Parts: sequence; structure tokens; C-alpha cells
Amino acid sequence: MTTAQLTTRQADRLITALRHGQALDTAVADLHLELSAVWASARTDTRLTIALSGRDPDGPDEASRAVRADFLRLLALGVAPSRAELIVGVSSTSGWRSDPAFATACNAVSSAAAPYGHNRQMRLTPARVARFLKALSAPGTTVLAAAAAVGVTASAIYQRRHRDDEFAKAMDAARAAARGQPPGLTMTGR
Repeated sequence: MTTAQLTTRQADRLITALRHGQALDTAVADLHLELSAVWASARTDTRLTIALSGRDPDGPDEASRAVRADFLRLLALGVAPSRAELIVGVSSTSGWRSDPAFATACNAVSSAAAPYGHNRQMRLTPARVARFLKALSAPGTTVLAAAAAVGVTASAIYQRRHRDDEFAKAMDAARAAARGQPPGLTMTGR
């Protein structure tokens, strides 16, 4: 049996009550809600979950905290860190990992999920490279966006660029095409 979830309006009203310091049981009773619906909604409603923890979901640090939590959730589900970065839309989590508590959490979650983890690395196949270069040649496209479009990380792209001169030249040509320049012409050569 599935428990019904709160509507968006109900969740917003509950969040407002909690932000104003009302106790959860009082707010639930005043708003004529079922506590089971609150718990069911908190599984997928990040703002509600933050409010239930006693913090303001619209506070300045909460968006970053929510992205970190999503990253950890993906690791727990066995998603590779590089793929998790693509899913949550960050170019790198290395800055986060400078926080010892977060680094420890990442390692613990990854270790716990290891038996169920992603075990196949996404390769830069010739077809994937061609799609990446095509995406990169579109005006205004960043390396991060072009890499994400083919399902690899920007880090993988730059590693390949560093070790493969032909790939580096092809990237430069794609970037030049995006700027409407002939291949080989640099910005200073205009």
C-alpha cells in the first residue's frame, strides 16, 4: 500500500509553518495533514526534508548542501563519481572533497555501495569522440557541456587531450569552428 504524498501547496504551507517555528505535530494538525503523507513526501521533496531538519530550505547554504546530498545519494546507488558529477551538474567535486567530513562521507558511501557499483567505465570511442567534437563546434558550447552531451566528464576529455595530440588539434578546430574562424587561427591572430 502506497501512502499518499502532500500536494505542492500543502508542502509549501507546512514548510512555512515550520520556518515560523511551529512544531511539526501542531503544524500537521492545524493544516489537516496526515503525518504519513509528510514522511512519504520527504523522500522526494528536498525543501520539505530540509525544513523537517529545522533549517530554512531557502537559506544561502542549502542549495549547495542539497547538491552534495544528491551526489552522496548517487554514490550510494552505485553511480561512479564522474557520472554523479554529470548528473548533479557540477564540473568537479574536488573542492568539496577538501572538506574532510565530506571526503570521509564520499569514501564511506562508495565503499558501502561497491558491491552494487558501476563497474564499466564510459570510453571515448571513435563515435563518441565524433559526437563530442560536433557538439563542441556549436557556438557557445563549453567543453563541459559537450562532454556531458556524450556522457563523459570534462576531466576525461582533458586527459585525452593531454595524451593525444591529434585529439587536441581536433578540439582546437572544433572551437575555432564555433567562433567562426578558419582552423588554426587563434584569437590573437585575428
